[in-house]
Order: sequence, then structure tokens, then C-alpha cells
Amino acid sequence: MNKLLKLLAFIMALMIAVTCFVSCGDSAAVDDSDSTDSTDDTEEDSDSEALAAGLYIDGEEIDTSDLIMLTITHDEMSGSVEVPFDEYRYMYMYLLSYYGLTDDSYWEDNDDLFDTFLYIVDYYVEDNQWGAILADIYGIELTDEDYEEIDEIMQEEVESFETEEEFYEALDASGITYDLLERVVTQSVLCERVYQELYGGDDPLLLESDEEIRESLENDYVRVYHILISYDHFEETEGYEDATEEELEAAALAYAEEILAALQESDDVETAVYEYAQDADDSGMVDNEVGYMFTYGDMVEEFEEASFALEVGELSGIVESTYGYHIIYRLEQEEYIDENWDDLKSDYISIVFNNYVDGVLEECTMTYSEYHDQLVYGSIQ
Repeated sequence: MNKLLKLLAFIMALMIAVTCFVSCGDSAAVDDSDSTDSTDDTEEDSDSEALAAGLYIDGEEIDTSDLIMLTITHDEMSGSVEVPFDEYRYMYMYLLSYYGLTDDSYWEDNDDLFDTFLYIVDYYVEDNQWGAILADIYGIELTDEDYEEIDEIMQEEVESFETEEEFYEALDASGITYDLLERVVTQSVLCERVYQELYGGDDPLLLESDEEIRESLENDYVRVYHILISYDHFEETEGYEDATEEELEAAALAYAEEILAALQESDDVETAVYEYAQDADDSGMVDNEVGYMFTYGDMVEEFEEASFALEVGELSGIVESTYGYHIIYRLEQEEYIDENWDDLKSDYISIVFNNYVDGVLEECTMTYSEYHDQLVYGSIQ
């Protein structure tokens, strides 16, 4: 996913939580008031009262007011990016909910997977800091307009509630502070500023010229139609209910060879490939009249090599990959680039930008708080 879109999704989740958590709290209050016999329930609730939001190590609550959970550095940075506990906690809780892992019983049976989950949390925490990392490397700062945008976003959040008091009650109920919400919104605006300065503005620092982009699209990309007959193409076809994997693969290969023979006899191969692709419906070509345009590393190796080896207007033989049997037809792309320049350029910039950011993040070093290695499920509440 585009880096900006991924961060925006996280921001939206945080903002929605501000509203949803307080709604849940209100519902719980209504249920209590409607109860006809609440004495036992109250005692039971008291015994199993949830811990307050925070960090607990060996049953002891840790003071997190100044706790930096992890620090990110890069050789080209003049400083570092520090991630406070509250920000780490929200990503942790967000991913628990996102992956549906909030049931205690799951972790009782799968406690050996907790380190893997923490690895995912750490990855997303770091990934969300790319704006601050690149801002440090390139000396990019927020503008007055950016700060105005941050203020407007925060004001909109407050005004989405009937009163300011309700807004802060919602923050408390969701375990989110105003400071955290503002910091994450600021991250989002900073990421947009960094993107504009490096790749998206009028004179971006790292973006190639239009001529260089066009040359790359013409020489480093290929556009094809393709038919895929997957190994299990006939799995749900009458007569194959009891077929073995080997028999299904053999039937798929025979069908692919039959199609290839028909294409080789066709007077209009391009149209025929497209029509067969629609009928086979294994390749994702349904309603895709323009085919696939891709570059090196986007597809499985066998498919990529066969596609780039073709001349425009040339038909491949049977190409086998882990997906099944492919038949590929190479389409022209220079005219296609001319007709779709704006969209292709935008997609190209997005890909180059994301690849660059990923490369920078891979070169970063993360240093963890002393408490990180002591975390178990339930440590973060």
C-alpha cells in the first residue's frame, strides 16, 4: 500500500477509536442502569476489573510518563526519532484489534507466537515514522500552512462532539491523550510535506524528469495479455470430483495446449487471447482490456522472463509457474503510455517513492527500551 495511504488508515482508526470507545462506554452505562439485580454483577466486575491503560511488568505498573519505547536512527540522520510508550501502545492495541487477537484464550494456546506479533508491531511503528526520518535526513520542516492544517484537523475532531467536555471524555475512554492524537496527526502532515518536497511538488528533489520516467516506462516495463490455466482449474468441474492433484494438473496442461494450438491458428491473436482469458477466468483478466503493465520484480520469475523475451505482437508457448500454465501475448506500450501518461506517471512515482522509503527504513537501526524484551501478552493494557 502507498505509504501515505497506510498512515492515513492508521490515523483514521485512531480518530474513529475516539468516538467508538466512548460509545461503548455509554452503552455499558445504560446496561447497568437497566439491570434489576446488579449486586452480584458489581462484585464480579470488581473482582475482574480491567487494569488501567499502561505498562505492567511482572505484575507491577511501570511509570510510562517519560518512557521512550524505541529509538530509530539512520547513518544519514543528524539526530534520532523517539517513539513514546503511548504511541507504541496505541499501535500495539490497534494491531491486536485489527488481527482479531484480543481474546485471552488465543494467547493461552499460542503464547509462542507473541514474539512474532511484537515483531509486526515494531515494523509498523517504524514504518509510520518514515516522514520524521526523511525530514531529518533532508532537513525538511513543517510550514506555517502545515501547522494551520494540523490545528484545523484537531479542531474538527473537537467539533465532532457536542461539547469539548465530551471530546475529552471520549479520549479518556479510548485510552488516547490529546497530545498523542495531535502527534499522530502531525506525523501525517509531516509525511505529506516530505512527499511533496522529495517526489510530489513542483520541483521535487528526488524525482526524475518526465523524459527519464517515460524512458523507464518504455524500456523497463512490459505490457501483456495472459491466459492462466491454474493447476486446479478443473477442481470443481463435473467429472473431476475424485481426481488427484496429478490428474488435475495434467488436465489443466492439456487444456492450455488446446488453447495455444487454437491461438496459433487464429487470424486475430490479440483478440483471441483476451477472449480466452475471459473464459478461463484464472488470470484476473476479466474486464481488464488494457492487460498488465509491469516491471522487473513484480511477477513470478518464469512469467517475467517469458514476457520480456517476447517481441510486440508475439505469442509465447506454455509457460509454467507456481500458479499453473500461462500463455502470454505482448502488447505495444508506447502508444499506450502516450494515452495514459498522467495515470502511469502517478503510479510510477508512487512505486519509486515507496521503494525508496522502504530502502531507507531497511537501513535504520532500532534501539528498544529495557522493558521491550520483558513484554508478554497482557503487559500492555
